[in-house]
Amino acid sequence: MDPLELDLYDPATYAQGAPHDHFAALRDEHPVFRHPHPQWSDGFWAITRHDDVQRVSRDSATFRNAPNPFLEEADDDTSGSELLLISLDSPDHTKMRKLINRGFTPRRVADLTDKIQATVDRLIDEVADRGECDLVKDLAVELPLQVIADLVGVPEEDRHQIFEWTEVTFGFDQNVTAEERQAATMSMYAYADQMCEIRKTEQHDDLISVLMDAEVDGEQLTQLQIDIFFLLLQNAGSETTRNLITSGTVALLERPDQLQLLQDDLSRVPTAIEELLRFVTPVVLFKRTAARDTEIAGQPIAAGDRVVMFYTSANRDERAFDAPHELDVTRSPNDHVAFGAGGPHFCLGASLARLEARIMFEQLLSRFEGLEVVGDPAALPRVWSNLIDGYASLPVRWQNVREKTFSPTTR
Repeated sequence: MDPLELDLYDPATYAQGAPHDHFAALRDEHPVFRHPHPQWSDGFWAITRHDDVQRVSRDSATFRNAPNPFLEEADDDTSGSELLLISLDSPDHTKMRKLINRGFTPRRVADLTDKIQATVDRLIDEVADRGECDLVKDLAVELPLQVIADLVGVPEEDRHQIFEWTEVTFGFDQNVTAEERQAATMSMYAYADQMCEIRKTEQHDDLISVLMDAEVDGEQLTQLQIDIFFLLLQNAGSETTRNLITSGTVALLERPDQLQLLQDDLSRVPTAIEELLRFVTPVVLFKRTAARDTEIAGQPIAAGDRVVMFYTSANRDERAFDAPHELDVTRSPNDHVAFGAGGPHFCLGASLARLEARIMFEQLLSRFEGLEVVGDPAALPRVWSNLIDGYASLPVRWQNVREKTFSPTTR
């Protein structure tokens, strides 16, 4: 098949996992090429090499995020996607990101370590005696759901309702209609409104309170801005962790030698997480729009052209990594682009995602004996998306779960 014939827009292309062979051919033969799009008459430029992805990501003066960084257009103009932090450019982005950073300071993230450890312990204990579980639903989804809820201030009893709305809103189920997605979005906004009303009379130490008290250019955030931040955090705070844990587990189970390296020495887990991020690349792509005439790898790009960075391809680029299709949990340095390729839009929650994944993998590796996937991983359902790469369900089973003996907080 001619690599140019592969539809990188169609979620079906990723239904069996990323098309790495096609991406390799594109990097060699067509590193920058114009790709059709059903809504854009001029399509978009697909960027597949590591160096080019880094350049686009870091040159925010030439390549802008507005009106949004997605391949999908909103079904209507009420979504507020243009107000998302990832849709903003400087100076607005700089001001808003500085504000949101208050919720993700090293101290605040470090303070979450004990909570994350307790959550992981509880989740594992809840499934231990069953001998099997859905790794997506029971562990990988639950961990970031609970952590983000703690950060934002969502009460325990409301968390699964928030998760259900989030799943519908971001549309990784092809059976969800536009009307259902819009209704879920409005429900999320209404819930955020209620949280703000409560905090007008009650003091809380959470990110919603930070947003309510903050000022940008001497003005407080509007209610819609707070609503949109709330919505974004629920999704962006979970997808990378969720898919890193599930796809990363499959990658390790399929490579017993790499799994054994980690089980023999859990201090290797942080380095392994960087390699798993590169190898499975939970976020497939993001879009930019050229603010002026330029070129990428010798290809002229006109002002107004859309440019799409394919992180999945960049992370397997032979020009940037030795043996890129091999998983090496000791790989260092590791200049992967799983959290973006640098620049002002580098993933805000990267340190939190790393911490969550580290603690979860340390416990999975030290406590589960005989862990295996039930069935063929290649036949398991994946999320229906051209943005996110991961499993919709991942049934696993094990022989035994040991008592906890390892605590990462002691390191």
